[in-house]
Amino acid sequence: MKHRCDSCGREWDYPIKHCIFCGNPVSKIDIIKYTVEGMTKVFVPSDDHPVTPYYVMLLKDLNGSYKFQKTFEHHNIGDMIYTKGGKEEEYTIGVIGTGVTGKGIVEVAARTGNKVVFKSRSEKSVKKAMGIILKNLSKGMEPDELKIVLGRITTTTRYESFTNADLILESVTEDLQTKKEIFNKLDSICSPDTILASNTSSLSISEITEDIKHPERVVGMHFFIPIPKMKLVEVIKGEKTSDDVLKKAREFATKFNKVSVNVKDTSGFIVNRLLFIMINEACHMLDEGIANVEDIDKAMKIGANHPMGPFELADLIGTDLCLEIIENLNASFDGNKFEPSDILIDFVKEGNSRRKTGRRFYEYQNNR
Repeated sequence: MKHRCDSCGREWDYPIKHCIFCGNPVSKIDIIKYTVEGMTKVFVPSDDHPVTPYYVMLLKDLNGSYKFQKTFEHHNIGDMIYTKGGKEEEYTIGVIGTGVTGKGIVEVAARTGNKVVFKSRSEKSVKKAMGIILKNLSKGMEPDELKIVLGRITTTTRYESFTNADLILESVTEDLQTKKEIFNKLDSICSPDTILASNTSSLSISEITEDIKHPERVVGMHFFIPIPKMKLVEVIKGEKTSDDVLKKAREFATKFNKVSVNVKDTSGFIVNRLLFIMINEACHMLDEGIANVEDIDKAMKIGANHPMGPFELADLIGTDLCLEIIENLNASFDGNKFEPSDILIDFVKEGNSRRKTGRRFYEYQNNR
């Protein structure tokens, strides 16, 4: 049995009431962090694993102890994963929104053994989204494994399909009124035990929930794209979010094989507050003619050891979404440090906001 601090996440192998680092309560957990030391692909079926092929992982915990575990998901040597003692519990996860983040959350939730109810406003958009999810899952899965994972996903256009979900993740456009309407609807129809979470990247959880009857069960869970690859989830506590809901949200993040951090309910949270001031400042530098797109990106990749430059990252996120977030941040803070650059505003107005158009800060053909 492991013991983990509810606040800072540090772990012990022996009972302890309060964290010696931050003083907060420590709880028993049966979730353990492992490093993947070996990975073998198995093609021979067995009584307890008739579907093949699958993988057998050699896992090493923080104390140096080893164990074997079977999985359909391929991992690389050195990857960190989180497992539970005993049989994995299956949850029902609701996901609202068919954009990049919504599709990514569906993929991760289904891969980690959960039932998923995937909602869109129309059958057409959810069908299109499922086609992209199928394409992504097919890249690393055998047909039998793919069938099992896809079998966990159901689609809907009705909120009533979420009635008995354990967790519902909203991932729609960064518009406060739209999100408020969604959470008012969810709060009125869902089981009292259902946790409601927003994947907002810049809006206040407290403002989103100010008109609902049960704001204590609403929490922020901000994932990062590409969601199947990025490990971080920011867990945001609104003014009225209960400690129990906050704790369960972090447990869900662990269930999704993610690493979570606690964040106060402030605009932009941790990552985006730092990230978008860099992207916006890069655009201002372009406005001022200090350097061109390629050289600004090259300088940050080589000089700051960033995996991609601010303009490459803006293209990946979508310049329209970048502008939405920067405008939200600008409205939330005094001064002009988040005032959107002219070139970003003009770029979005001209329609250069989606990678599929082939035109953004860089030109793309066949998504490259």
